[in-house]
Order: sequence, then C-alpha cells, then structure tokens
Amino acid sequence: MNNSQRINNSMVRTDVPHTEIVTVGTVNVDLVMGPQAPWPTPGTEVVLPKADLREGGGAGITALALKALDVQQRMIVNVGNDLFGHWLQQQYPVLVEDWVMDQVDTALTVGITHPDGERTFFSTPGHVAVFRPEDLMTQLSRIDLEGVIVLFVGTSLMPTIRPALKDIFSFVRTHGGRVALDTAWPTEGWTDQSREEVLSWLPDVDIALFNEAETKGILRKSSLSELADYQQILTRMPPNAFCVTKMGRQGARLVQRDTPFLEMAAGTHEVVDTIGAGDSFNAGFLAAIAREQAAERALEVAINTATMAISSAPRRYPSGKEVGLMNPFPKLTSRKKLVI
Repeated sequence: MNNSQRINNSMVRTDVPHTEIVTVGTVNVDLVMGPQAPWPTPGTEVVLPKADLREGGGAGITALALKALDVQQRMIVNVGNDLFGHWLQQQYPVLVEDWVMDQVDTALTVGITHPDGERTFFSTPGHVAVFRPEDLMTQLSRIDLEGVIVLFVGTSLMPTIRPALKDIFSFVRTHGGRVALDTAWPTEGWTDQSREEVLSWLPDVDIALFNEAETKGILRKSSLSELADYQQILTRMPPNAFCVTKMGRQGARLVQRDTPFLEMAAGTHEVVDTIGAGDSFNAGFLAAIAREQAAERALEVAINTATMAISSAPRRYPSGKEVGLMNPFPKLTSRKKLVI
C-alpha cells in the first residue's frame, strides 16, 4: 500500500530560471545541544548552555547553502506527516513542490557537541527509512534534467533507495543530467557489501564527493598520498569525472584520470560548529561546476563556503559574492512537465 503523497504548492510557475542543481537526499530536524564533557552518568540530568533547533539532513543543509549562493535549485526529499514534517515545509516554502509526504514520523537527530569540537549524534529512522524509489523517480521525471547536476547525498542512510540507485543514476544521465554522489558513512560500516555497492554505482557518477574517512573506507586504504591510491575509484567512473576528497582542516583534494593532484588548504579559521561542513562544501563546489568555473576555482568556492558556514554563530551561509562564485548564465526554460 502506498501511503505517500505529493506536497502541493499553490503557486503555478510557467516560466522560471533554468534549474542548475537538483538535490536528492534527506531532510530532517536537528536539535543541537552542548557542549558536554564528560559523558553524563546514566540516570542523571545535565543542563547544557546552548541548544539550537534547525533544519538538518544532507539535502536540507545543501539546499540552505545553495539558496544563500543564489543557485537555481530543486529538492527531492520525503518528510513525515507530523509536526516536524510541517515545520520543515515552512522552512523551504519554494522547494516543497518536489517533496513527498509519508504517513510516518519525521526523523529527528539530537546532536551533542563537545568542547574539542567533536559531536555525537542520536537519530531516529523516521521518514528516511520509507522513501520509495517509485516516488523519487516520479519527481525526477517531472524535471528537465538537460545540463542539470543531480546531487544524491546521504545515500548510505536511505535503505529503500539504495537498491534502485544504479537505475536512477542511469535515468539521470540518459536524460542529459550529471550525477554527483556523497554517500555519507554507512550505518553498517564499510563492509565488503557496502564497498561493492558504492563501487557498482561509480560508472554513472560524474562527481564523487567523499570525505577522507569515507574514501579510505571504500578503498581499504590507511592513507591517500598518490594518484595510484584512487585508481579503484577513477577507473570505474566516466573518463572526465571528478573525485573530490574533503579533508577537514587540511582542505580538499581533487583527482581525475591521468591528471596530477589538485590540492587546496582550508586556511586558518575559528570553528564554531562543524555540523554540515561537508554539505556546505558540496553546495559551493557544485554551484561553481554548474557555472563552468575551473576545477581549482570550484575548490576555492567550496572551501570558502564551508569555512564561512562552520565559523558562524548563529549559523549563516555565505552569498555567492562572498565566496567568489560567478553569476549564472542567462538561460530560461519552461517547466513543461510541472503540474501543481
């Protein structure tokens, strides 16, 4: 039985700016509290100095960063039909036309920050565990994908979507889109099965966006110091694909086939809150690539976007001008398949 439904938007748009990026993934509610150290004794109560209720999930954070960068975007996610699900819709009023509502609870994540900058998360599966591939494909088929980057973020956390991803990626590329992938860390860890699953997706992935720990996990490597270390990924990807490794305070590295490393340091900055650093990076990098900026410039935009986000309190995502993102090309298209 299908208990999913599209979320209707009362606005009908017939001529809108061409979509640059579509984000597919998770959006949920984050309750971030802290700092706390050491871990409390069971059965006791701790009063923490700070708490922040905000939008979370890989797609949720990416969409906020893209909005600040003034990128034309769409967002395909599902939410639960409850208080938190309706609250999330209110935070993304112009993006909900591609959302799906499921008759379940919306996922909630409680993040506890620690004085050393690290954090611990507790999450419920909620709506994320029931997002149906059929619903995702229905929403994708309504979008003109020609020239569009489609970012799939947090795929390792989407158990119902994972088995269908090879077909979904192929659909995007067949219809003129480019696939970007950020798997996130799988809940089961990097087992033989999860490694082979990710490697099987790579022939249809144009832009891989992994952090350093994820890249090491996929490749079974303890270090990544040479181009040869990436061959297991690069040889499976399309010839002109990018493989980007996010390295935290050390910056980022971009590799392509038969091309020397391109590395860029993050510089010095005071980190306030690292939650969403990778998603902010993804937004900056893909925005620059969508606007045909050079790879080196894209890394710079990405690092600047992430740095400014995690250095802000309260959280603020930078504008395109602040991070060196060029203006979009003037291009309009009709959404012929859009039916509200």
